[in-house]
Amino acid sequence: MADKPKFTIRNFLIPCLLISTLMFNLAVFYRNHYVHVESELCNVVACNNVNNATKVAWDDYIHVAFFAKYAYKNMKIIRGMAGMFDSILDNTDSPIQLHVLLDFFSRQRTARTLRQVARSFHRRLNITFYDVKEMAAQNQESISIIKKHFFSKDVGRYNDDIFFLTEVFHDAFPKRIKRLVFLDVDLKFLTDIKFLHDQFDKFQPQNVLAIGPDLQPQYREDFAKFRKLNPGTVVGSSRPGSQGFNTGVVLFDLDRMRNSKLYNSLLNDTLLGNLCKRYEFEGYLGHQDFYTLTGMEYPELYYRLDCSWNRQLDVGWKNVVGGEIFDLYHQCSGKINVLHANGDSMLPKELKNKLLM
Repeated sequence: MADKPKFTIRNFLIPCLLISTLMFNLAVFYRNHYVHVESELCNVVACNNVNNATKVAWDDYIHVAFFAKYAYKNMKIIRGMAGMFDSILDNTDSPIQLHVLLDFFSRQRTARTLRQVARSFHRRLNITFYDVKEMAAQNQESISIIKKHFFSKDVGRYNDDIFFLTEVFHDAFPKRIKRLVFLDVDLKFLTDIKFLHDQFDKFQPQNVLAIGPDLQPQYREDFAKFRKLNPGTVVGSSRPGSQGFNTGVVLFDLDRMRNSKLYNSLLNDTLLGNLCKRYEFEGYLGHQDFYTLTGMEYPELYYRLDCSWNRQLDVGWKNVVGGEIFDLYHQCSGKINVLHANGDSMLPKELKNKLLM
């Protein structure tokens, strides 16, 4: 008769560890799969009310994109993202589809944060994740060209490919996405994002994207050489349409970008080099510099958003150029729709819709 196997701690622990590992992997898979399934369901199901969903066509969503790279280790991104999304849902009943560009490690934390915000409004989360590293790799040729001309000096975070990716969104995103509202995460909406989306309908025939003015004399200084060589030029002045752009809020008509021969001709090493030389321009702020420089030469490409849709709060340049010059650039009268805590500025904790000067 064979001896009975002896009971040992080792014989007991190994199966338990294997089972625990299996259960953990299943849990992770389920969590990730749930986010994916939730996103796919919400592509065809409106989530205005979780208990009373109605069908909505894909093009009827307001498609909102933003970067959340490194969110897994940066609480400022997490807090900003949550606050921005909260302010959007607090002011609209329109169905929102989020397109979040991030790294692998930030996906779980980002999904959890945004889901909590959506649940607080009894809204289901409509979200699609994109691997920003993979997206950049697939468009590296164009990114390298743009980076060559708009990263002339190392200013830290602007060395990241995400600051050279929006220029090729029309190639990077699936063709089923036709219009995209791109946002920084340090924003606070004070009005319905639908009214911002309605600006697409105001585009002129050649406009491919909408962007607001930079409310600091950044480009007054960046075009200083050109201004000295061309007395009386409006380039870089506080004149509306000449002070440069800020990329905190941008509306991309991706279909128009795909079909615009002029816009796509700008993604060219020689052409960009000639423009930089002509304007004595040495950019270092990525996509913001790209849109500003090309907008000086080809203004017909850009619909100019009113400053109220990107009311920047940073006043850092005031100490550089003085209050009189700074105020010429920083003024923005009327009803403010979106606040932008750019630079070292802070969003007011309690703020009702009112006039800001």
